[in-house]
Amino acid sequence: MACASVGDVSLEAWLNARPPSRSVSHGRFTLGAVVGEWRVEAFLGKGLSAEVYRVVNTRTGREGALKLLVEGAQNGIRERFLAEMDAIRFLQSRDLPSFYGSGVCGGSPYYVMEYLQPLLLPLPRGEVPRFIVAVAKAVQRLHTAGYVHRDLKPANILRRRNGEPVLIDLGLVKKMENVDAGARPSALSLVNGRPVGVGTIGYAAPEQLIKGEATARSDVFSLGKVLVDCFEGRPTGVWLGIVRRATQESPDDRYPTADDFARAVRRRNLPRIFMAAGVVLALVGIIAAALMIRASAPPPPPPEPPAEVSDAESSRVTPEQLRVLPGETEAEHVNRLLPIAEKGNVDAQLIVAEAFFYGRGTATNREEAVSWYKRAAELGSHDAEASLGLCALRGWGCPQSYDVAVDWFSRAAEARNLSAISNLAFCYMNGFGVEKDEVEAFNLARDAAEHGHAPAQVFLAECYMEGRGTRKNLNSAELWLQAAARQGNKRAKMLLDCL
Repeated sequence: MACASVGDVSLEAWLNARPPSRSVSHGRFTLGAVVGEWRVEAFLGKGLSAEVYRVVNTRTGREGALKLLVEGAQNGIRERFLAEMDAIRFLQSRDLPSFYGSGVCGGSPYYVMEYLQPLLLPLPRGEVPRFIVAVAKAVQRLHTAGYVHRDLKPANILRRRNGEPVLIDLGLVKKMENVDAGARPSALSLVNGRPVGVGTIGYAAPEQLIKGEATARSDVFSLGKVLVDCFEGRPTGVWLGIVRRATQESPDDRYPTADDFARAVRRRNLPRIFMAAGVVLALVGIIAAALMIRASAPPPPPPEPPAEVSDAESSRVTPEQLRVLPGETEAEHVNRLLPIAEKGNVDAQLIVAEAFFYGRGTATNREEAVSWYKRAAELGSHDAEASLGLCALRGWGCPQSYDVAVDWFSRAAEARNLSAISNLAFCYMNGFGVEKDEVEAFNLARDAAEHGHAPAQVFLAECYMEGRGTRKNLNSAELWLQAAARQGNKRAKMLLDCL
């Protein structure tokens, strides 16, 4: 075996000289073995056709997954392995793993692809729609390119760190004669034209298992089965209807395309919405009738205006007086604070601005919110400056302007406002209002993160995860995510689940 060397020592001799305690169970490579440009970091598992290792490029530090054909593989298994390698190499889709290279070691072919995270099912119910639509769109793009997957199942769907699904195990992929909904796969596999399998029992459509035939609708059948697994085998309500149509025995009774399947998922709540609209219309009629009856009654006396608050009284308002009082509604709270805010109490101005921004105790009015933020900013509130920067960045209640956003963020950041520092880091990372500078973005995020700002801690972790502005370091990413998660940050908890 001469597929790599360490100094002047052959890899085979070097591996044999490694201490037994460093060996990898059930794999041919030990930890630290060098295969081409790749150093073995961990043994991930062994399947019917391949051993899989987590590896790191010795030159670039890039992480990857190395798949090595099992020893003594029969021709069918070898051809399926090579078919998968060729599909990843030549199809070049974002829905497939990135291809990093290939070679032969000890007579066994191997290839290295992007390192991905496993899919853990069942998913939280709230994540199912977005996930299954993303998978269906990935399948549709494969069909549009002229291929049918033939082996869709949870084990063949992995995820990138951002949650994006990726299709793997492409040994059964076949070219279709055309790409319409009724296309049949050609008789040719990606290797030599001979059939290499018909899918997995429990996920493959009946026509695959019985006749060895597969079309786009066969992959739709498999999508329906994957959707069942997302709910731990117990879909209910509208989901059950989607599953039933996707998994009909006859291909003609299923959704014609993966896009149609995705559309059904996105529109699953429309009947309920229409029913709710009917109820609302009926209630509107009832209310209108009641108002007509009430119109003949004498109007109630006008409410008494709020008591005047002097400037001196405004400056003496305590934080306890600004909070919601026992039994006080949000509307009453806002009305009580308005005269205090008018007199120049900055804390009251911020509360009133937030009320208008989020529609708490008053109608949502982001233009009015921006007006109150500006009044507070003029009195020196750095929190208001940070909020104005975010409004300008997003175009909330004012014209969208990256330059104005950066100006507000910079003012607040000079006063050590952590939210402004974190948002300024976002602007530098994306080139919004400033020249793009990932290193500056990283440094700003680290500054806010080290002072306990949870969103900045997540931002910093993502810099480490993606290698933006710094070297990729998953251990550091995990530490910062844990720090943010301890403060209850939901995104940190989600990303920790992906590591």
